[in-house]
Amino acid sequence: MMKNDIRHITLGLALAVLALAGCTGMQEKDLFEESPALRIEHSANKLKEILVSAPNGWVMQYYTGDAISVFEGFNLFARFENSGKVTIAGNHRFLRDGNKNKYTEASSLYELLREDGLVLAFNTWNDVLTPFVDPVAFWAAPENLFKDGEGMMGDQNLVVTSMTQNEIRLRGERYRGNVRLIRADRDWKTYISDTEEMKKFITSDKIDTYYLMAGNELMYCVGLRNGRYRLSEKINNYLKDDSISCCFTPTGLYNEEPDTVAGHIFQEFKLNDERTALVNEDGTVRLVATWDTYFVESSDIKWMDPETMSENIKTLFSQVDTDLKAIGKTYTLQRIGFGRSQKEELDYVDGLVLEWLPSKRAKPVVGGLAMKYSLPKIGQVTYTYDENAKADEKLKSELFKKPAVEASVRQLAAALAGTYQMTPDNTFNPTSVQFQTLDGAKSFSLGF
Repeated sequence: MMKNDIRHITLGLALAVLALAGCTGMQEKDLFEESPALRIEHSANKLKEILVSAPNGWVMQYYTGDAISVFEGFNLFARFENSGKVTIAGNHRFLRDGNKNKYTEASSLYELLREDGLVLAFNTWNDVLTPFVDPVAFWAAPENLFKDGEGMMGDQNLVVTSMTQNEIRLRGERYRGNVRLIRADRDWKTYISDTEEMKKFITSDKIDTYYLMAGNELMYCVGLRNGRYRLSEKINNYLKDDSISCCFTPTGLYNEEPDTVAGHIFQEFKLNDERTALVNEDGTVRLVATWDTYFVESSDIKWMDPETMSENIKTLFSQVDTDLKAIGKTYTLQRIGFGRSQKEELDYVDGLVLEWLPSKRAKPVVGGLAMKYSLPKIGQVTYTYDENAKADEKLKSELFKKPAVEASVRQLAAALAGTYQMTPDNTFNPTSVQFQTLDGAKSFSLGF
């Protein structure tokens, strides 16, 4: 057989295979009949339809692209119109012209760009959004560029990475900060108010560290109040220099990116029904404020509620009061508690604190007897007392002049020693905590 004959046969077989493949491909033609440009065009039409269809507009969880998370996440709001107009609102701290932290709305234009992928572009100045993009920082405006023209490293051209009817995820085209659009389920001012109420509940000026618990793993979350936090094995031993930025929400908080601890993934935390912890999506990770450390270690005096004293403590309290009257009939024991006995004087102790009246017209006097504490487990405290413990000068000079008074005070301190389970009125910002020994024999509550 000649070479030409072989070529004809081979070509014929190839054409037959292609014809067969073509017939089979007719069943799957939808996969390949659109060009990339046409698919992007259809995606753009679909995105615009979704954008303009939200009756309350969108919550825009906006993050700048700085590599070490200098900035927190920002809750902005957007309402899109078919005409290409967009209204953006917010109350963030970088608003200019005297609007810092004030609710502000601004209108501008948006466009859907068909590039290598679909891009949502906010391509005219907007007073709410553009400060994040402007190469001039708010404190440098209008004369000076910030960070060599990088500004806050925000983006106004956002590459669409996914979209559904209720959520659109985007990424900054230049600095790659994440942006998430979710349908607003309430009007914007109400969303802001509800979010601020939630933030106020789960953060405070007093507590800014949290236990991050997943299974048997215990870590610390430090700095949440500012909208960015670090994870650490100890409160001040950061695992990494960069922090996690988040947006607060009406139900809790949402991190810019997912993270993992002990094999459990977390990105969103919501306040549980008991209002005692923030819980991740599948309930495997919990954030609980370090309320026990704060409450016990705070030097402010926590006073004991007489109505909550168990009978054995009430009896010893009454004994101290009785022995005080041996100093003078007008001496009265007012209350007892734990904390630092003197705030402004060098001579102070941390431990049991007593407040008494030397006479009916006198001002209350405070003195203390040293006791130590430790925290064996989350939510537990152990108080210990040494029979030779130091008393501050107030206690020594006024009450311990009488051996009977000193004996009854020391007896009370010894009786209060023990390991207690603590139950707070609020795990995020306690003002009162119930104490009960593990055997249930002694109990009382302390409050500021």
